[in-house]
Amino acid sequence: MLKIYREKTGRNQGEIATQAGISISMLSQIERGMVSPSIDTLVMVCQALDLDPADLFKKLSNDRQVRIHHHGERLTMLNDGVGYEQLMSISRGVYQMELFLLVIAPGHKTTLSGKGHEGVEIGYVLEGSAILNIGGIDYPLREGDSMSFSSHLPHQLSNQGTVTFKSVWSISPPHVDYLHTGEKEKKSD
Repeated sequence: MLKIYREKTGRNQGEIATQAGISISMLSQIERGMVSPSIDTLVMVCQALDLDPADLFKKLSNDRQVRIHHHGERLTMLNDGVGYEQLMSISRGVYQMELFLLVIAPGHKTTLSGKGHEGVEIGYVLEGSAILNIGGIDYPLREGDSMSFSSHLPHQLSNQGTVTFKSVWSISPPHVDYLHTGEKEKKSD
């Protein structure tokens, strides 16, 4: 960001480095994010650029308030008929959540989360149907249904239908091991 401001003013690294009292090499490393300057050094560089340091921090803060994950750049996992695509995950102070697409092939299920985990989950069914088992109680889910539950309860999703189940889920706070290994649904005769 400092490089952008410097280039906008049409000044070279030598001028700014000299005014800031640092080497050209140091300025180059700061501009490329290779080193984190002290506050004093950062203030001197900003002064050399006629830039209010507060404006720099506002810009950085605004950049971090908007995050976009483009299709094809997301974390995707597939394990024995259960697929997961992380749509977004944030952990900013008190704001902690993860949004993902969950896909379960017919006859497959997520592994039972025996002890559950901290937090709350919210889901919305895009396609297909499944059985959501929470604490030993089955809840049928169909396209267009939404649900929420406390994640500390044991829970499992199983697709006993003939079409792929697709849903969008949010977990707060993010749960690292929520994508449990998919298992083939046991069919009883």
